[in-house]
Amino acid sequence: MSELVSPPAALLEEYRQYIEGLRVPWCAENRSRSKDVYEVMSERDRAEVHGIMACWVRYITPLAEVWWKERGYSIVWPDDNTKPEQYYRLQAA
Repeated sequence: MSELVSPPAALLEEYRQYIEGLRVPWCAENRSRSKDVYEVMSERDRAEVHGIMACWVRYITPLAEVWWKERGYSIVWPDDNTKPEQYYRLQAA
């Protein structure tokens, strides 16, 4: 890796559309059974939601990393999901 960068806005938009195109059908197939909003869910239903979220992370992470690598970047995921990802421009071999 080399320097921390901010990818061009057009590339970030292309990435957003790519992820959204994967997310919509994935979420349709991986929904919680609960009809309640998160705040009033039972502990069992909340655990199910957390499991679904963990499955999404395992599914999307390698796809996103390959997508960025094909475009000359490396993506670094934050430890805390309230923080943004970081991008590094890959050095040409």
